Amino acid sequence: MPEIRNSVILACTPEVAFDYLSDHRAELDWNPKCQSMEKLTDGPVGLGTRFRAKWKGSPYIEMETVTFDRPRSWTMHNGGPLEVTFSCRLAPVPEGTRLDVVFAPTPHGWLRLVLPLFLVMLRRDEKANMGHLARVVRRRAEAAPAA
Repeated sequence: MPEIRNSVILACTPEVAFDYLSDHRAELDWNPKCQSMEKLTDGPVGLGTRFRAKWKGSPYIEMETVTFDRPRSWTMHNGGPLEVTFSCRLAPVPEGTRLDVVFAPTPHGWLRLVLPLFLVMLRRDEKANMGHLARVVRRRAEAAPAA
């Protein structure tokens, strides 16, 4: 199956990036197509945390955290007509933190027919989201009180 890969440098430490991004409710801050993100499980975000989410043009889906290695990586997975495994890796760099993302969709049913067109849109949107995310993280870092 195809994968969409993107990277971005974030102006913060890996720990700050991990804590912000692994709690997927933050996606409402930087993804203009994210319409709803609700944490379904109690307690802190970690392995097994589930979210109910909706993006523009999609049905509600349930995602689950299937790997969680703070502050290095996490992976989310959802079922449904477009099954997705979304993996993130963080690494310190001189400018802050490098985020590497892999979006691996597996279409089911009629979505298999339109996947090539859908991938064009997804690649464009995911690349744009990296820019949105970098701007939001930079603004958050600038607004944070000095330690």
